Amino acid sequence: MQQLYGATTIFVNSFHHQAVRKAGPHFCVTAIAPDGIIEAMESSEHKAIMGVQWHPECLGADGLPIFKWLVDCADTFRKAKALHQSIITIDTHVDTPMFFPQNVEFAHRDSSILVDLHKMTEGRQDAVFMVAYLPQPKPGEPFVSPLNSQLSTLDSPREYANVIFDKIEAIVSDNSDVLALAQTSEELWCNKRAGKKSIVLGIENGLALEGDINNLKHFKERGVAYITLCHNGDNDICDSARGNGTHNGVSDFGEQVIHEMNRLGIMVDLSHASEKSFYDALDISTTPIVCSHSNCKALCDVPRNLTDDQLRALAKKGGVAHTTFYHGFLNNTTEATILDGIAHLEHAVKIMGIDHVGIGTDFDGDGGVLGMANSSEVINFTIQLLRRRYSEDDIRKIWGGNWLRVWREEPHP
Repeated sequence: MQQLYGATTIFVNSFHHQAVRKAGPHFCVTAIAPDGIIEAMESSEHKAIMGVQWHPECLGADGLPIFKWLVDCADTFRKAKALHQSIITIDTHVDTPMFFPQNVEFAHRDSSILVDLHKMTEGRQDAVFMVAYLPQPKPGEPFVSPLNSQLSTLDSPREYANVIFDKIEAIVSDNSDVLALAQTSEELWCNKRAGKKSIVLGIENGLALEGDINNLKHFKERGVAYITLCHNGDNDICDSARGNGTHNGVSDFGEQVIHEMNRLGIMVDLSHASEKSFYDALDISTTPIVCSHSNCKALCDVPRNLTDDQLRALAKKGGVAHTTFYHGFLNNTTEATILDGIAHLEHAVKIMGIDHVGIGTDFDGDGGVLGMANSSEVINFTIQLLRRRYSEDDIRKIWGGNWLRVWREEPHP
């Protein structure tokens, strides 16, 4: 309101018809009368929502700023929707499959998950990379699958990942008229033209290999597009950003894994890797590296985020770093919002260039912030980019073009 009028005080024809006593959790008060009555409220989630308790249409020219604002917001939304029709919008990392064994309703609006078919449709989202997440056991302790309480035979990382992929395939089969798997960038486009949303498989934590490099071939045949080498803890492949420096970077076995991933055409994901593991893998890999859900350490100094030097090195090798919406990686001092995500993306663009950035929300893995809370709101990010005068070509790159370029560079044996 203050931005629209450029003043802290305005005179309106308010008769207090029916005032709001207290703004709800998704709104903030932006104007108060001298007697304390709330006169205006706006979205606290950086959305184009405003309510006033007076009659702007009765103010003549003084009322025009509000109506112009509304028309401009509607026009930006129209442009965003049209743009989403012509591009592929990809979220490169969601943990939603963790909930599939709990019989969530992916085909319906399910409040227990942040990604479902209804939310993807509302957000004009085309594709998500769904990972089988494997928690890293503490040193000396065995792997215990999240399904252990239900299926005690699944204390095997490989079999747990397979159960998750079975669940995904069953969901796709049950909704084959609107949903499909994709194993190549070409299949993503085919699915979009057919009016279908796409799911691409990934693995979060190379623990799933169980120390057997032959399992890479197995997972490639299942359709896995990328493997995040580690998670929160060192494994037999490499050291984690939250590990103990077990190997001083990538292990000898990890070097073999990276070479075999290159040969098979599985993207190497370095989100969660330690800085030494990052540089080791960058040297070892013969194809571009991805960081499917990593932010900028210059803006939020936590071990999981990437330094500017890492971002430069990644870009030099043709890789991509995708902004994530886990609040602790965006802003560790106040509640994070979509604007924090914009800030991290723009910092990455400044350091790496527009050809090396993208979005990997980490929805259902604690990702989700004000204004970008679930898949229904991903179009809000496009709206923010349009407001900042990013070109359609730049937005196309951010929402998947850069990622698809790396994916296409992977060999397909």
